Amino acid sequence: MKMGIYPNFFGKNFIFNPGLISLWLNLLILLFLSIIPFSNYQAQEDELISLTLIYPDPSQQLELTGKQFYLIGTISPAGSKLKVNNVEASVSEDGAFIVYTDIILFKENNTAKGKFIFDISSTGETKEIEKVFLVKSLPKTNSQTKLEIDNTWGVFPSVNQIVQLGDYVEVEVKATPGADANFIIEGIKEKFPMRETKIINKYYWGDAVFGLGFKGLNDTVAGIYKGGIRLNKELKNALVKINIVHKTLGTISATAPGKISVMNNSIPEVVSIKYDPNKVTGRYGPGKGYSLFLDEGIKLEVIGKIGSWYKAKLSNSEVLFIPDTSVEKLPVGTPIPLGSIYIIRTEDSEKSVAISLGLNEKLPYRVTQPNSSTLELLVYNVTSNIDWIFYDRKNDFIKEIKWDQPEEGVLHLNIFLNQKTHWGYSASYEDNLLKLKINKPAKRNSTFLLWGNQLDGRIISIDPGHEPDYGAIGPRKTREKDVNMKISLKLKEMLENAGAKVYLTHSGEGLSLRERKAKVNSFNPEISISIHNNAVPQGVNPIEYNGSSVYYYYSQALPLTKLIHKNLLDNLGLKDFGLYWDNLYMCRIPESISLLIEPAFMIVPEQEELLLTDEFQMKIAKSIFNSLEKFYEEYSQSQGDGLP
Repeated sequence: MKMGIYPNFFGKNFIFNPGLISLWLNLLILLFLSIIPFSNYQAQEDELISLTLIYPDPSQQLELTGKQFYLIGTISPAGSKLKVNNVEASVSEDGAFIVYTDIILFKENNTAKGKFIFDISSTGETKEIEKVFLVKSLPKTNSQTKLEIDNTWGVFPSVNQIVQLGDYVEVEVKATPGADANFIIEGIKEKFPMRETKIINKYYWGDAVFGLGFKGLNDTVAGIYKGGIRLNKELKNALVKINIVHKTLGTISATAPGKISVMNNSIPEVVSIKYDPNKVTGRYGPGKGYSLFLDEGIKLEVIGKIGSWYKAKLSNSEVLFIPDTSVEKLPVGTPIPLGSIYIIRTEDSEKSVAISLGLNEKLPYRVTQPNSSTLELLVYNVTSNIDWIFYDRKNDFIKEIKWDQPEEGVLHLNIFLNQKTHWGYSASYEDNLLKLKINKPAKRNSTFLLWGNQLDGRIISIDPGHEPDYGAIGPRKTREKDVNMKISLKLKEMLENAGAKVYLTHSGEGLSLRERKAKVNSFNPEISISIHNNAVPQGVNPIEYNGSSVYYYYSQALPLTKLIHKNLLDNLGLKDFGLYWDNLYMCRIPESISLLIEPAFMIVPEQEELLLTDEFQMKIAKSIFNSLEKFYEEYSQSQGDGLP
């Protein structure tokens, strides 16, 4: 820019000098800044230092388990350092962090709370940010100076119960330790004694599964009073009253919320299972572990009820619990289910062998697998009259079937296979004919000079984990479901390029777990893989315990589970987080070889960063691809041969 002469509004010529103007502007800026209070200026600087806490959410209540807590999120500006409750956090270059630390406990307005203090340091400045949470404690021993009943523990029976004469009913309460206790049942004059027991906690369940193992705690809870009685008198909605008697503190009483009725079992009560597309789940106890799966129309004798759960008789030594919404009560006078069986037949087809049992009505059954080449079938409420077992000798898939009756009303079949493993099974009724269909291994594709594409023509289902829920959330707000989908699509493309037929359970719209299982079975796949990425429950240190893991439920999936686990460890370079048998829904698909993989940890900043890259996603997909290829090579059967 040139110096020039410009009109001056004061009547004189003004010489314009750009350098002089710049100098005056800088002086004005310095003057302006000098009159701003320094504290305000510092506040503007501090606004550049910020925290985004992803987990835990301050709106949630934290459970105090005696273990530390992990926290993840981001801080800015990038390159800052972070301490949480004076513990140094692991911070990535972009500000993503993870830390495992104690919580600071305090009370406010008689409410238990905890807090984490975040000290963020950047360019010589430090900013302190505080996050406060509501907290709740695990059960502790009640005070010995005040007589009280711990209502947070509960008084049992907690729900209404219908039992039979001679059944045992347990009564329980938690209260001040060092007292005597008894209970009475309405309609029975006698008092029944209770005894004080204690619980010794040596470990936290999350650590037992994923971390330290069976250690880490040393906590004892005293003052738990238990008692029980076998009822020998008919009752209807009888109340249970518990009395706690302390030598110096007095007496206190509580009434259990659950009422007791004793049913007249002279006329049996029979129910029929309602339709469910995934079958009704029978459990070992109300809301407890899975026992067996029940087809529509199976009849059961009801021998009691606990809350909304019917208690049904399977045999003289086994019972079953089913939700009352899953059954239809049959008319009074319906006879209890009792069946008989005369013959067992095997029927060969190209891809499976069916074992058929001719029954006179639908009865409950259970399929188990002692190993990958043996299946066991238990049928209940049946008496054997078996004289014939017919083998279809077109194929040597089944080695032998043996049966016995271990107790009254229980038929036990052992089915031995001429295989390393079968490739899934299904059991269902066709009228009163119980059919157990066992899938043969896929036939090995032809080879030339030791080379052949073993993935060509295979039918494989891929389940991108989660959706519509996000799944785990990473420190950078990465949603697990999005990464799962990207890996699934890469694997699908690889497999399709090799000639496989690949089906996704969804394309982003999401499905419930029960819908996913039905969707998988609609594809009739040989293999079903659910793809996830991991997190751990609070109380487990993810900084130490993380890495690659794979999960299975049915024995036929174990060989492929091992192959994928090995390839993930070899190719991804992460820690070994383990190979697990796990009661996961997407592993419980017996009709195929079904498993679930967790290649990396979404909540660990370094692994989240890897999961965001195409390169790492490709490594995961390639690891699964190579495992599938190896599995088909090793576990498929030769063409024209019944043996692998």
